[in-house]
This record gives sequence, C-alpha cells and structure tokens, in this order.
Amino acid sequence: MNAAPTLDPLLADLATALRGQGDVLLDLRAAAETSPGRCVRCYFQLLAAAPSSALPKLTPLRLWLESRIEAAAHDEAGRLLEVLPVSLAEDEDLESCCRRIMREVHADRVFATTALHLGFRHRARPTLVRAA
Repeated sequence: MNAAPTLDPLLADLATALRGQGDVLLDLRAAAETSPGRCVRCYFQLLAAAPSSALPKLTPLRLWLESRIEAAAHDEAGRLLEVLPVSLAEDEDLESCCRRIMREVHADRVFATTALHLGFRHRARPTLVRAA
C-alpha cells in the first residue's frame, strides 16, 4: 500500500504551519510505509513543536494515522493476542499514549502468557477517515 499519494498533501499543508519541522515531516513520510512506531513518534514531535494556532492543522494527519495504525499485543512466541485501535490525543505525548495503551491492556485483559509485547503496526486495511 503506497501511502505517499494521500500523505503528501497533508504534510505539504503542515510544512507552512510548522516551519522548522521539515526534518520531522520528511522522517514521517519516510516511515509511512515501514515504521508505524516512527510515524507515531513524529506525530507527537510535531504536536509538541506546534504553536496553538497550528494545532487544528494537525487534525487531518492525526485522523490519517489513526486510520492506518493500530497497537498489537503478542505473546512471548510472537503470536498475536489482540489488536487495539490507536487514538492520538492532543493532550498527550508519546510516553503517555503508550502508557495509556499499556494500562488498557493490563487492566481489562488476562492472557495466558509469561510475557506480553506491545507495539504499533500498520492496519491490514485503513479505516475510513472522517473529517473532524
């Protein structure tokens, strides 16, 4: 799945609003196909660097990422246990987002495994992006 045709216009809109963040925008574009975790990290870097006037411009990117990235829980043998949707809150950073996902998994589920591995992955099929 080639993400560039739908991602490029979003990044172009952000380039003007987030001057000085060109490296992060390019890193996000490079990671779009191969590294969902890097994409999430880049989103939070952009969010932290954005002036309050530019925050609404990040919404289309957030929706795009949420439609294409999910969190996956695996056991020690690498077997998939569960997939969770990812929501990227504007009042969080990367660490609090990850801790929220970990709390959700630990509080509400019981798995017969000695180790639980969580990570971001691309969705098999992107969900429909709704305008905010």
